Amino acid sequence: MSPESRLPERELAAGGSGAATGGLSNLQLRLLTAAVGIPVLCVVIWIGGAFYAIVAGVIALLAAAEFTHGWLIPSLPIRAVMPQAPVFGMAGVIVAGSHWDDRFPIAGILLAALLAAAGYSRTNAFGPRKPYRVQAWNLLYAGVLMSTLVLTRDVDDGRKWVFLGILSTFAVDTGAYATGRLFGRHKMAPRISPKKTWEGAAGGYVAGVAVAYALNALFDTGVGWMTLSHFALAMPVAAMAGDLFESWMKRRMGVKDSSGLLPGHGGFLDRLDSVLFVFPLLYVFLQVRVF
Repeated sequence: MSPESRLPERELAAGGSGAATGGLSNLQLRLLTAAVGIPVLCVVIWIGGAFYAIVAGVIALLAAAEFTHGWLIPSLPIRAVMPQAPVFGMAGVIVAGSHWDDRFPIAGILLAALLAAAGYSRTNAFGPRKPYRVQAWNLLYAGVLMSTLVLTRDVDDGRKWVFLGILSTFAVDTGAYATGRLFGRHKMAPRISPKKTWEGAAGGYVAGVAVAYALNALFDTGVGWMTLSHFALAMPVAAMAGDLFESWMKRRMGVKDSSGLLPGHGGFLDRLDSVLFVFPLLYVFLQVRVF
């Protein structure tokens, strides 16, 4: 049975039934979730500090639960991953803890290496190997990568840089979608994401670069346009790579959305896919070229 033929069953198992949405269309759900979520997101970013770190940690924990669910038991409800919570919950600890000590991501890498050693070994002495492999990659993806959102917020003028990173990433996604709908003809990765086109990628790239430069001027970051180019010109590529990577994961998992935790939008991994590749780039850029 192909992954595509299993999608309806798995979506139902994840709680994606129409009855649960009160009869609202998918577009209405998307708009309602966005109307609530975007102002909340802006407030959390604006406040920053420990509050921001804890919220980011909770989101990382939920994203890690989705990752575990998709790779290990996608045919069951997402609550079935709870026995794995002590392990995937470390992703939330890594993200939140990085606010107090920037060595938390390093600890996450070391822990992931230990889990990978058990998961990729030739012995089953520690039990089935796949859960170890999944949680090793989970800590790196939902933990270490996402910790850069907290580390970036904690730098000087971190509020500006977080907004710049997120809004530039949104511009890539929006530009790619709009251009692809209008002019898309040539498929970019049909086996991974059939709707993505090279024309859409070009539109997303231009939109992302333009918005990054515009926001840099609007926020008056003090970084010249030539210096910013080290980030701005690479950022759209990172955003699209993150999007494709998450699409590839869902194909391998055999699911349409990472979960139904965000009505109309899927799950947290569906919303974080591009961001998780952009912010490590942004944080490295700030450390190497700005501070």
